[in-house]
Amino acid sequence: MICSYCGGTLAQEAKFCTYCGNELSSGQKAPIQESSFPSHTPVEPVQQSAVGISKPAVKKPLGKFLLCGVCGTVAGALLLAVILLAAGLISFGGKTTGDSGGKTIEGPGFSTPEEAAKAYLTGLRDQDLDAMLATYAVESFVDNFDFEASLDQMNAYYSFNYGIMGPNTNDYTRQLNIAARRDKIARQISMQYMYYNTPAAFNNDSPVMLEDAKAIKNFIGKFEKDINNNIFDDLVITGTLAPEDLSDFFLDEQNQDSLDKQAKVYGLDGDDFVNVAVTFKADKKTWIFCPQLVRYDNKWYLESSEGNLSLLLYMEVFMGGIAPFDLQTQ
Repeated sequence: MICSYCGGTLAQEAKFCTYCGNELSSGQKAPIQESSFPSHTPVEPVQQSAVGISKPAVKKPLGKFLLCGVCGTVAGALLLAVILLAAGLISFGGKTTGDSGGKTIEGPGFSTPEEAAKAYLTGLRDQDLDAMLATYAVESFVDNFDFEASLDQMNAYYSFNYGIMGPNTNDYTRQLNIAARRDKIARQISMQYMYYNTPAAFNNDSPVMLEDAKAIKNFIGKFEKDINNNIFDDLVITGTLAPEDLSDFFLDEQNQDSLDKQAKVYGLDGDDFVNVAVTFKADKKTWIFCPQLVRYDNKWYLESSEGNLSLLLYMEVFMGGIAPFDLQTQ
């Protein structure tokens, strides 16, 4: 079964989408009928430019602005993760826990959701993985996650859904959940990096076939060249926009009900679970970042770089909530 909201592939008996969290029903209609982003076409790794994002004509989304990117149906999770640090062998800088005295992956949090989103973009600009990870709720997310509510919402169990293996029945399973949550975030960051900086190697999440030694050598040469071309190294944040200004469906009662149900899974109410939109300039373009954020202990963190708003705008999962943006109104 296909989710009518985000296009995700689901189990036939699923009651809720495991990607966007929307409730499914047999007579349900999609909130947006056409995607602003056409599906990908295969790319040749030796011919792709460093940026690698084509500019085909786009159809108008339901929102009031135009996004200028390339999106399509998500086929599966990324198998490559070239910028991951040694998972499980190091700890990322963050706040100090009161019980163990060790460092957490998440940082001290932020006063507003916009501050958290901007801190992520600063880490993206500086290619500072520790700083980017610190903007996410990790330990707080695991400790507040309502496992029973997640099962009730989905009417099914999917291993490592939300980056959670299962309930925190003891310290070991809590640590496994923290590791799973961290690794899911790191994979998301890795996908975003490859999508925009090494598109030929990423190849739209498809295998790159290398027939001989020459092809392998050319592939490595281009890969290394693309890695050294951070298209966000001149990133300058320019402002924020309200989600309802980007999508007419965002404030729809059905969408808000879905967000409230997601908030419950995270151990929150609706006021502690929001989507924001931050605009910035980089690589001679205007961009928009649409993450989803949570508030624990009166501090804001990213729940995901790609949230409900990015799904409504048909951003592809590989983009990590970031897309080129046209400020011209329709």
